[in-house]
Amino acid sequence: MFRRTEMKSALIFLSVFSFLAAVLITSSVLAQEEGTFTVSPGDFTARKVPPTGYAYTIPQDLVVWNRDNVERLASITVEVPPENMVSPGYEPIPNENWVHPFFVTPDNLFVSSILIPENSFVLAIISLDMPRWENLTGQKWEVWIPVERQPQPGEIGVLRPTVRMKIETAEELPAEGTESTKYLVIAVGVVSVTVALGLLVWSRRR
Repeated sequence: MFRRTEMKSALIFLSVFSFLAAVLITSSVLAQEEGTFTVSPGDFTARKVPPTGYAYTIPQDLVVWNRDNVERLASITVEVPPENMVSPGYEPIPNENWVHPFFVTPDNLFVSSILIPENSFVLAIISLDMPRWENLTGQKWEVWIPVERQPQPGEIGVLRPTVRMKIETAEELPAEGTESTKYLVIAVGVVSVTVALGLLVWSRRR
């Protein structure tokens, strides 16, 4: 009887030990993997954002790094955070369709999914397209922007670093813009991304 009890205890101990070891090993692997796929900045605030009624490019690019030795497929989306998880003083954005994040290809095309070469990076831009409504001025919202790395065959788990973007809208509606002004806003965003990409490449080559 004593031997059976002793054997049962040993089996329970081995089961628990194996489980904990598996958890620790998996956590260690995922932690190492997270270092190979990063997004920066992970948290930022866009201030004095005007509810223009047309697309407005946020002057803050996201840098998505793939430090793996193989190319990776990444996708970028938008989420409304739970009310109990937003930053103090902010509310979840009322409509996630106002936020449009895109990767920028070498040909300056805007896409929601992209193949990132090994040991390389891509830039993502964020545009807001809010209605021109008076009640949208002076607001403070938070929106989450997940960037998901698709797993390869045989991999366990999905890496999904998420950017916390806080939005503070302007206190007043902007003056009515002409069509040329609208296109200028979009063009400035494209030029900013191109310049930022060039600077990053130059800094890596130094």
